[in-house]
Amino acid sequence: MYSIYRKGIVYFLLLAVLIAGCSSKNEEASQKPAIDPDTPVTLKVAYMNEQMFYQTYGNIFSAKYSNVQFEVVPTMEVAMSDDPAQAMIDLIDAEQPDIVMLSMDQYETLATEGKLYELDAMIQQSGFDLDKIVGGVVQLLRDAGGGKLYGLSPTFNTKALYYNKDLFAQYNIQEPTDGMTWDEVMQLAARFPSDGDDETRIYGFSSSMFASDSFKLIQDMAAAKGLNYLNADATKLTMEEREWRDIFRAVVEGYQQKYVHMPTPPQQQGGEGGGIRMAPLSMLFMEGRAAMVVDNSTMVNMLGAGAGRGQVGSGKGSGTSVGATGSMQRKNINWGVVTAPVDASAPNMTSSYSVSQVFAINAASSQSAAAWSFIQYVHSDEAAKIRSNTSTELQSRIGYETNANGINLEAFYKLDPLPMETTRWFPKGFRTSFEAIANEEVAAAAKGSKSIDEAFDSILSRGADALAEANLSGEKEQGGATFGGATGVFIGG
Repeated sequence: MYSIYRKGIVYFLLLAVLIAGCSSKNEEASQKPAIDPDTPVTLKVAYMNEQMFYQTYGNIFSAKYSNVQFEVVPTMEVAMSDDPAQAMIDLIDAEQPDIVMLSMDQYETLATEGKLYELDAMIQQSGFDLDKIVGGVVQLLRDAGGGKLYGLSPTFNTKALYYNKDLFAQYNIQEPTDGMTWDEVMQLAARFPSDGDDETRIYGFSSSMFASDSFKLIQDMAAAKGLNYLNADATKLTMEEREWRDIFRAVVEGYQQKYVHMPTPPQQQGGEGGGIRMAPLSMLFMEGRAAMVVDNSTMVNMLGAGAGRGQVGSGKGSGTSVGATGSMQRKNINWGVVTAPVDASAPNMTSSYSVSQVFAINAASSQSAAAWSFIQYVHSDEAAKIRSNTSTELQSRIGYETNANGINLEAFYKLDPLPMETTRWFPKGFRTSFEAIANEEVAAAAKGSKSIDEAFDSILSRGADALAEANLSGEKEQGGATFGGATGVFIGG
């Protein structure tokens, strides 16, 4: 009996030593870089252009690994093509890059086509802590990858509700809070006076500074409920639900009663026969003429642009002021920021959540380990710290909920992305036609030449006719970001 007991102890001790040895080796392996600093390495990267790559990522990585050289394959033409996803597949087949920077649409297509290297095993083996990346970003990428992770994004985009503290105090109205629904925000906006002319009036709510479509606010409120105005294959308008009509009424009544600002449609530039459709920026919040606005994190930087004097606002409840400068009549706005409006059915989720650049590895790359080392560094705390000092985008790396100017960005991090059925391909020309129809009918209802129900019914009938006509040609155009990821690079670089 004693012999069996002693053998058991010896076996246990040997097992403990073996486990400790394996753990030590695994820990060493996870800490050891995949790139040998004494071995020259050349990584081929598909990116917008060489200068932007080095400025944003290449230089900081090369400073750490001087033995690594990059060969950059420009993708600007790919991004500007009619089918950026297929164009990227063609580029990968022709150039065989090790690393590719993709838009979300490209990422989803390439993952489905088996063009990307699955990262889960590599993440685990390298000891990379995925919990240090914002959960919503990881979830978006997993959803697009069919449950698997094929890429990572160093930054993300979402929106929040900005509000003017002084206007709320002036009219003795309680300030907004996190988690407010769209209905609550509209009710709050309606409490502000709407007297005065178009040049002096205070609005309770203004759309994004980039808004030029009076129907967009209606779409945003519907999206919070998981509603899209087209089905996935763009063959049918899906606006028959009562919720759509109720949202349309709420927004148009806001336009009619002047407590919601109606955006100005874009104007054609370049003379007759064509040109660029330009929309003036809606700067009402910056001018102190809007009590609330929903916008992305770019506005934080614009509000803080003139903060050389005084203190920098730190978001909700800060009570500090931020100066803003520019060509328009901006004021020192005493502002706060809370989470974007939500729907009661999904109080912790927002539809305004996206990533504009995804780093992934070519599934056929012979240097997947070295490519992962680059992607791992891009998403490291060290790289995020450097990037946070210059980028206007939100960092995917947790720990940067305060920007370089000390502004609290937590409101942008509190909500998760809302899963939605999205339309990726549209009949060519339909979106432009539908936007014109919707804006025309909204304007008619806002000025009273049509009833709200008549205008909504007209959008349904005219929109269905426009969709049917556009589908006759069989030609398609891709939805999503126009530049296939370029927006994020230009803003954040």
